[in-house]
Amino acid sequence: MSKAFVTFNDFMSLPVFFYHTIGVDPYESPSSKAVPSRWLYVNFVLNEANIGFNFCMEFIFVVLYFKDAEHIVDVCMTICYLGFISVSQLKTGSVWRQKAKLNDLVYELESIFPAPNREEQDKYRAEHYLRRGQFFLRGFSGLYLFLVITYSFFVYVRYAIQHWLLYMPDVEKGMPFFSIAPWDWHDHWSYYVMYLLQVWGAYTATTGHISADLSIYAVNMQLVMHFDYLSKSLKEFQIQTGCVDNGSDKDLKSLKDLILYHNKLLRLSNVMNSVFGMPLLLNFLTSSVMVCFVGLQMTLGLSADHTVKLALFLVSAVIEIYLICYFSGLLIVSSEGVTAAVYEMNWLHGDTRFKKMLIFIAQRAQKPVCLKATVFLDISMETMAMVS
Repeated sequence: MSKAFVTFNDFMSLPVFFYHTIGVDPYESPSSKAVPSRWLYVNFVLNEANIGFNFCMEFIFVVLYFKDAEHIVDVCMTICYLGFISVSQLKTGSVWRQKAKLNDLVYELESIFPAPNREEQDKYRAEHYLRRGQFFLRGFSGLYLFLVITYSFFVYVRYAIQHWLLYMPDVEKGMPFFSIAPWDWHDHWSYYVMYLLQVWGAYTATTGHISADLSIYAVNMQLVMHFDYLSKSLKEFQIQTGCVDNGSDKDLKSLKDLILYHNKLLRLSNVMNSVFGMPLLLNFLTSSVMVCFVGLQMTLGLSADHTVKLALFLVSAVIEIYLICYFSGLLIVSSEGVTAAVYEMNWLHGDTRFKKMLIFIAQRAQKPVCLKATVFLDISMETMAMVS
């Protein structure tokens, strides 16, 4: 790594970067580099205006050609696009509405983040969890960027090859997404303007869709790090009763600090689910619908390019749900590990008060922490089997 120590902002850098590209400042943090609010506001307004324009053009296309049998495949795909845009906007709006809670969550996570010294960071294995989290965050965001690039430029690349390389004179220009236009862009320079507006809108929708997921993964990975550290601290707890003066009191004080630490992690997990519960629910609802909808379209005997696009859409939806279940599974295992750590620690030599306090922390840890799609769904790897 180029930096000497891992920081909280290293975990959150990718989701914050994508949020900033669409003009959204997800949270306020004293340690993060401030972005001029005027630039963000202008960027947000332009992005929203463009994606609203594209949404309206695509919606009108669906209305006009809904009963046209020749355009049934195009209409179905456009409905998928409209659903994707809607979910993207809802997820962004949901996180924005919870900004106050997200600010508190970030502040608390920063306050318990390992101090910037080698001993503390090695105890938490901060670099290990950062690398592990970034592997999934970069892979997930790379997949969706590949998806939007493929969707956006496939049509023009095909046109360029046929027109400029194969010298086919009757090749018609096309748009990456089916929609109407307020002007005739055929054989006109405005074709490129309309094309770029659609590409821009596709990026905005994709970024709004993945930024909330990336934030969930980053926060979740930090909580996993803290639960694992708590389990390690309990296993390595050194009983001082009978070894030093006031050993029992020192043991109680140290255990009390660990219990408070555990309580804080449980509370932060609840705040995380409160902030991201709606985006999680939207992910499961829309992915389930999209998988069925895309599967239906692929039975209609589509062309090769339509089949490839739909396959990419289907794969990305399945991977998104899998990653959510995977990260929730990590959180379940790490939070349940606290109970095993209490049992494995050297508690036999502690006094009665010490042992009673251990019972409470073990009982509380028996109810695992997981990602929750609001009150409707507790997410785990078993949830993946339900969806698929």
